[in-house]
Amino acid sequence: MERNQSEPIIQDELYRLALLTLKNVNNEIATSFQISFPDVERLSKKNLKASLLPITDYVPSVGNTSASTSDLVEAIKKYYVYQSWRQPYSVEDFGSQFFNKSAWFPIADVNGPIVYSSGLMEVMILGSGLTYPEHKHSPEELYIVLAGKVWWEAENSNSGWKQAGDVIHNAPNQIHSVTGGGEPVLILNLWRGGSFEMPEII
Repeated sequence: MERNQSEPIIQDELYRLALLTLKNVNNEIATSFQISFPDVERLSKKNLKASLLPITDYVPSVGNTSASTSDLVEAIKKYYVYQSWRQPYSVEDFGSQFFNKSAWFPIADVNGPIVYSSGLMEVMILGSGLTYPEHKHSPEELYIVLAGKVWWEAENSNSGWKQAGDVIHNAPNQIHSVTGGGEPVLILNLWRGGSFEMPEII
């Protein structure tokens, strides 16, 4: 039997929990992102077909969470099989390991499931030790590490480890990369100032 994406109420819950996470991390930039997203009741919905990828088997075993991220992580674990996971890169872009050990699912973007054209909200999983290599894009970006830890590097910024609950801000067109720690990593990824576009690989 074909599995369709979950009822809209599930997507609404993920959206609200993502905004609550932005509030709970107690960070000025995160708060500014939070207030830039409209109430979910003002946005339309689109049903997307659920799809899983090999790396999504690891969602239940991601690394440690924090007090500010645990509610969203538990909801992701509960509902991940209903999401439209995607791998927008090809093997030629970053190699087969990256292709097979990373994935994203949208909560809100121009194509749904919650339709939003002025930015995006999605969840990324990175396999343990996997590097999302240097890239850049025109929209401003915010990462919230939800579970696990990452090594973050960015142009004109200090590199370092970021744990669950930590905020990572990537300015428009700032070159950046992240590498997963010893366990699979979940990251809340938000853009503002532009909807989905393929990042430029450096």
